Amino acid sequence: MLIEPRQRVLLLVSVLAMFCIITCTATFARHLWKLKAEVETTFKSRHELTRQFVALQRDRVLVMHNLLVGRYEVGVEPGSRPLTLKQHPELGVWELQQHNAIAGSLTGMGELPLPLQVEREIHAALALDAQITPALELAEEVAWLYYQSRHNFIYIAPKISPAEFHFTPELYNSGYWLEGGEQTNPSRRLVLKGPYKDMAGKGWVITFARPVYSGDEFLGMVALDLSVNTLEHLTNVGTATGESMLISENDRLIARQSGFAPGVLLHPPLSTSLTEWDKGKDGDLWLSSWVIDDELWLVHRLTRAQLWRAAARDSVGVWFVVVLITILAIMSLRLQRTLAEVTRLTRVDPLTQAFNRRGFFESAEVAMAVAKRQQLSLAVLMMDIDHFKKINDTYGHAVGDAVLKQLGANLLNACRPSDVFCRWGGEEFIMLIALDKVENARDVAERMRSAAQRTRITTDNSPITLSGGLVILGSEEPLEEAINRADALLYESKQEGRNRITYG
Repeated sequence: MLIEPRQRVLLLVSVLAMFCIITCTATFARHLWKLKAEVETTFKSRHELTRQFVALQRDRVLVMHNLLVGRYEVGVEPGSRPLTLKQHPELGVWELQQHNAIAGSLTGMGELPLPLQVEREIHAALALDAQITPALELAEEVAWLYYQSRHNFIYIAPKISPAEFHFTPELYNSGYWLEGGEQTNPSRRLVLKGPYKDMAGKGWVITFARPVYSGDEFLGMVALDLSVNTLEHLTNVGTATGESMLISENDRLIARQSGFAPGVLLHPPLSTSLTEWDKGKDGDLWLSSWVIDDELWLVHRLTRAQLWRAAARDSVGVWFVVVLITILAIMSLRLQRTLAEVTRLTRVDPLTQAFNRRGFFESAEVAMAVAKRQQLSLAVLMMDIDHFKKINDTYGHAVGDAVLKQLGANLLNACRPSDVFCRWGGEEFIMLIALDKVENARDVAERMRSAAQRTRITTDNSPITLSGGLVILGSEEPLEEAINRADALLYESKQEGRNRITYG
């Protein structure tokens, strides 16, 4: 069958039109797919950064909780500075007067003198400085770190005058206290509340709070207030068409790229998959994923208008990818360094740089496994500074701290890489020693005693001495039992005149 010229032209036009339609449709569809893929990539990065950042804040609160409980259960250490409290009748509160020695401010209500239990709790609250000081130095995003006691006082950092902020009973009506207290939070989980306007004028904040218990006794809440502005920065990392937002479990807006607006409620479709697109009732596309399980969500909204406009443009260039990866790498590195520092602070005594108890038991578990595999013997050496209370009483606690710091450096220098060295508490130190030959244990112990004598009291250059107890860890003996035996021998060294090691 012959095709007429007119028909041939119509066919050619139809083929060309079909080709254009298919090509345009395919290109448009490819741009749609590429746009959604790019949004997914950026959303993953924002989610990971936000998740790590929020995890860091939760870890800070956990460290504060552990520090406070640990110090509370130990009790008031001998030689601790007495509490000096000043009344503010015009405010109806008292204030702790030790501002040069602590990182924050402590105010409360009630008659003076305080009960011994409350004084013990205040001493425990002051132990938070080990976490508060580095946190305030490293983290500009942290607005406040504090401990609110059920015994009518609050310790808050950084320092603030009572005239600007002080304890009031209204604090017990705060959302984090009502939701995280013993009546409403039997599982003792960490709670997230906010955003709300900070009473001390630091703008919009959210609160991470954890209840503090000693056994079954509810003491109060440790908490961290985080600036909403920081979360907004995290939702702005990288570039993606649409808008990323943080919402709470009750659909309340917490942070968004375009700036925080109080009282906004969102009801997006939610899923746990990072790349599962859901369509809202208005046709908008949503990505969503947990930052905190069932409590905090990162969501991303891509409206139909944004999707179609962006699909009509060329895809984002390679330079955007390079810049995005660089930004994410820098921020990830910063977060990793911060997380590493927080982890180190949970395992190391800040004054002596030796392990704390937690770090000791974690490292001891590894050392014991290595010793068993290599058929090495283990010894436990418990050491104590002679007459340390007299040093504090005679020269003051600043000199005592200088002695501990100098002694820690000398003993660490005398340790071998395989030794596990720990500040056990106060002026007590403990060491787990791996040995090829059991008879070498005495030489190691005497080396540590000699190294300690290089420590000098700064005011008169007089040396300090150590007394110790040394035992060999039995093949099936629990480490705690060996520590108790070494402690008993340490006591014998004290009774026998000090500056000696008693061997078990």
